[in-house]
Amino acid sequence: MINLTYIRLVWRNHRTFALFSMFFITLFQFLILYLVTTFDTAAIFSVVLEQLPPAMRAFLQDSFFSMLNFDGAAAFGLNHPLVLTLLVINAINIPSHHISRELESGTLELLLAHPVRRNTLLFSLWISGSLIIFAIIAAALAGSCFSIILYHTLTSGLFIHLLEICLNLWLLITLIFTYTLLIAVFGKTGSRAGNTSAGITFFFYLLFFLAEIWSKLSFTQSFNIFNYYQPQKLMFDKGNFLWDAMILIGLIAVCLTISLRKFSKRDIP
Repeated sequence: MINLTYIRLVWRNHRTFALFSMFFITLFQFLILYLVTTFDTAAIFSVVLEQLPPAMRAFLQDSFFSMLNFDGAAAFGLNHPLVLTLLVINAINIPSHHISRELESGTLELLLAHPVRRNTLLFSLWISGSLIIFAIIAAALAGSCFSIILYHTLTSGLFIHLLEICLNLWLLITLIFTYTLLIAVFGKTGSRAGNTSAGITFFFYLLFFLAEIWSKLSFTQSFNIFNYYQPQKLMFDKGNFLWDAMILIGLIAVCLTISLRKFSKRDIP
């Protein structure tokens, strides 16, 4: 059910940005951990916190600043908006390009004229995207570990926490990739599928942030995908890795199953 030739094609089409993402995120982990060891960040952020509204201050303290040490910085680096943005761009661009845009250009119709099943093609695309995302996050994990070894001490407990965070992050971004694939399978144009997925992802992220500082929106957290990726809690044994992973895996399975069924039946112009 996997076409290795198609997997290599997907990698060739997206390797430039994927390699850039790997390099940037790895370098970013070095920078964050270097700053923590070089500057008195606790004193700096304590001054900043004093200037913020109480609700915002409570949110920042719970999420990061109250645990501002080397371990907390390592977790924060894997949850920074720049890191998430690069990963989400990869997750959205791959299915938008290989489904919707190739439908528009007629390339997908040409591919399906070859002796290859539709579900094989779609599942190979999903495997390709998941592996690209995995490679980027693996580079982030390696960058974090090397930085910790260079500036601090990498203990077995810290490594396990980082591994859980990275696996959790991989599942989250793979879910975004999978529901982008679902939207692309149902949609007609590449830009619309990509924009729709980006809008949904941004809405989830903004709603998660607002729910943290506004108690009236707290009921939405259980329905928010970002609620199942909170690296600071995992780093300090306040999260539930298995529960979060099960939720994300279940959503991925549902989106992928619907995508496969729809793609096997839809008309290819």
